[in-house]
Amino acid sequence: MRRFTCLLIVATFSIAVSAGWSPAQAQFGKLKDKVQQKAEEKVAETLEGSESDSTQAEGESGEAMEPAGEAKGGTATSEDMALYTKYDFVPGDKVIFYDDLSREETGEFPSRWNLDQGVFEIARRGDKNYIMCTDKGGIRPRIERGPLPPRYTVEMEFYSRGPDFKGHWFFIKWLDGEGEEIGEFGVSDNDQTHLTFGSQQLANKVLASPLSPGIHTMRIMATKSTMKCYIDNERVANVPAVDGFQPVGLRVFMDPWLDEPDNPMLMGRFRFAEGGKTLKEQLDEAGRIITHGILFDSGSARIKAESYKTLADIGQLLAENPALRLSIEGHTDSDGAEEANLTLSRNRADGVRTYLIETYKIDAGRLETKGWGESKPIDTNNTPEGKANNRRVELVKL
Repeated sequence: MRRFTCLLIVATFSIAVSAGWSPAQAQFGKLKDKVQQKAEEKVAETLEGSESDSTQAEGESGEAMEPAGEAKGGTATSEDMALYTKYDFVPGDKVIFYDDLSREETGEFPSRWNLDQGVFEIARRGDKNYIMCTDKGGIRPRIERGPLPPRYTVEMEFYSRGPDFKGHWFFIKWLDGEGEEIGEFGVSDNDQTHLTFGSQQLANKVLASPLSPGIHTMRIMATKSTMKCYIDNERVANVPAVDGFQPVGLRVFMDPWLDEPDNPMLMGRFRFAEGGKTLKEQLDEAGRIITHGILFDSGSARIKAESYKTLADIGQLLAENPALRLSIEGHTDSDGAEEANLTLSRNRADGVRTYLIETYKIDAGRLETKGWGESKPIDTNNTPEGKANNRRVELVKL
């Protein structure tokens, strides 16, 4: 059936990759026949032979790179947020499942996922791992099956070769109690998106601009009655009333469309989190705000543009409550040296303070900063989810 029709053109996950990828290996120890061996050799050649493409993608995708100097339209402490002024995505507060694939072994099946069908394995590009799919199929995060939270967010990275390449379809699918698919959000051919529940197509939008080569992100922000979907900073679906939709699970599905042996797909980090109370509700009830919506690259204190909505909400809260004073406090997980984490958390808190003062004209005397490093975890540092919860910014009422 090739996924509905061409009108539903779905999730893209194009992959152009560079030198540094590991050749595909056997999955689950099964013997390969000659045809499969030939296909995997062709995949290896494709992944190892696209150095110029991946070099371009590294810069465009916002991977963990230290920025040099001040971004146009931003401040010295933040990326340019000009393209995010209509971006209203805020990540969920409590991480349920998080996988950046950092502990996986190249050539092995991703250990924190269940296989439904297809051929999946870990491949490496530069210093990062990705899930590579060399055949149409689906995988599910290993989480307890049950009704999804009343408010939740999903974020998934995928790789695009850019507008000159067509073919890859990437989906995030919702499942019912029987494991049957009851909805999907997809992106395909670098500019086509759709949102479908059952047989009802709720959105089918063409992106304002085709995706450039590099890493991009699919995002979902859902409540019991509403659904918003995004590709990078662009909102592609906004459903104000969702009736009778009660999923209990999630699946990632990849379809290369073109049945060629050198046409693998890549996905990167995946984050599924429960939504929470508003900033004001947190402040009124606990005297502090815990947010995971202020984002930084790994090891960097420069604020990422995706943080725009969270910072705008904080700026508005301060503007509407002129007597409110806050201590901005940075926290890290336990990875890395303790002293380095302490310094990093201080620098991040200082950066948030500077941004709020410069952007929203908040009186500097109303904002203090502290950096706690890894010394005040709110979750375990023994799981990826716990570490993701510990990486946070808190705003404490003074």
